[in-house]
Amino acid sequence: MKRIRVIGVCLIAAFAISAVASSVATAAPEFYAKTAVGTTAGPIAFSGTLGAAFLEGKGGTKITCTAGSAAGEATSATKTENNTTTFTGCATGGFPCHSAGQAEGTIQTENLAGSLGAVGSKKDGIRLYNQSTGKGGTLAAFACAGGTVNVVVTGSVIGELTGASGLTVAEGKLPSATQDLTFAETKGIQKYTKFTEGEGGTEQLSSAINGGTPELSGQSVKVVLATSPKGQLGYTEN
Repeated sequence: MKRIRVIGVCLIAAFAISAVASSVATAAPEFYAKTAVGTTAGPIAFSGTLGAAFLEGKGGTKITCTAGSAAGEATSATKTENNTTTFTGCATGGFPCHSAGQAEGTIQTENLAGSLGAVGSKKDGIRLYNQSTGKGGTLAAFACAGGTVNVVVTGSVIGELTGASGLTVAEGKLPSATQDLTFAETKGIQKYTKFTEGEGGTEQLSSAINGGTPELSGQSVKVVLATSPKGQLGYTEN
């Protein structure tokens, strides 16, 4: 009987250790400055520099851009707000595109909000969506070919962040340089369409041309993020 009790205690201990290890391994990522953002720190403003980018419809149509810039701010441990991205050198089929009020070749997104989450084991990501209307809202609207082609992009999109540090804020170290946010897709389908935990639902973009039926679309671009001065914002890994 004593041996059975000992085995029982060992099994309980093993289950307890397993549960703790599991909770640590799947801990949700969070932003931090010198402390967690949204406590005594923040909002923390950041900016981004874009490389070449494109938006591809499932049918193969592409809007390409040569460069761009981004700005936003981390407002809590898992949220960003007031995110805008400006793409430059944008065209399709040789015809320039632009958002209303912008110069030829310039597309600017709506005001976007973001959520921080896990996209895989030790991989973090950011979900972007319309800050006012939510995940199904408009991300960008623009016209090409002298206004004969009008495009509205809706939905939400996830990009992968690199440069996480530590499993907790106490363990994390502020970055010494920049961090990358990468959006990748294949034939209109994003590489990441959901977080591994937390907020549910599938994240995907759709594009409607001249008010027609929306088509699944994918965004491809690498954004190099930084604060001013550099190294003011970090985030933990999941």
